[in-house]
Amino acid sequence: MTNESQVTKWLKDNADLSWGRTGGDSPEVKLDRLYINRSEAYEIRDFILKYYDECNLEHKPENYKISLEKICAYRKGEKVKTEDLLAHLKIKLKNS
Repeated sequence: MTNESQVTKWLKDNADLSWGRTGGDSPEVKLDRLYINRSEAYEIRDFILKYYDECNLEHKPENYKISLEKICAYRKGEKVKTEDLLAHLKIKLKNS
């Protein structure tokens, strides 16, 4: 199972996010979006993949749960820049 399909399956089984996109939709979710939509499953998935790749994190369900909680808790209810969220998570990881 690829990392992408593993994260997708975990999110579908464990998170209440919108899966409004369907296979073949275009344009694809862009990893360089200025702001992240934290209610959109595909954006969360792609963000997690980027975060895990950049920080060399192990892909496993326990890590996905922790990551999703941190993603949702950061400046809850506010519009969040994707790069600000990534920087925040990297700092939290470094300090843990």
